[in-house]
Amino acid sequence: MRPPLPALLLFAAGLFTGVVLAQTPGGATVIAYADAEHRVAPNGKGHIRKLALGENAFLGELRMDPGGQVPQHRDPTEEYIHVLQGHGTLTIDGVQHTLSPGATVYMPANAEVSYANGDAEMVALQVFAGPEPAKKYDTWTRPTD
Repeated sequence: MRPPLPALLLFAAGLFTGVVLAQTPGGATVIAYADAEHRVAPNGKGHIRKLALGENAFLGELRMDPGGQVPQHRDPTEEYIHVLQGHGTLTIDGVQHTLSPGATVYMPANAEVSYANGDAEMVALQVFAGPEPAKKYDTWTRPTD
């Protein structure tokens, strides 16, 4: 049984206090936000910070530069997004949705999804109900900062 979305969002809100709790196959782990793995998309316009990765879920902070896009794709698990900053247009199974701060999105497994960011940086919390889709971020590069 999965926890309800409000519980996930309350947990995620605690991430911005600087401490992250993550479930790993070896047990619970606590890391500082600054120590969470950071990756950059091949086009340089997207950033993911891997906040928690367990056997049954992934939680990340997703950032996208102004004008950035996520091409049409499908993920094999449910996905949740909670927008903290920015705005854009999310298309789910052919239906367009305007996103702005405070919007929470549920995407069913295998939904056809694409996103076009607006003219400001977008920051969102991303949850996959299963860690498999997050493996795509392993191909993104580590920043040299």
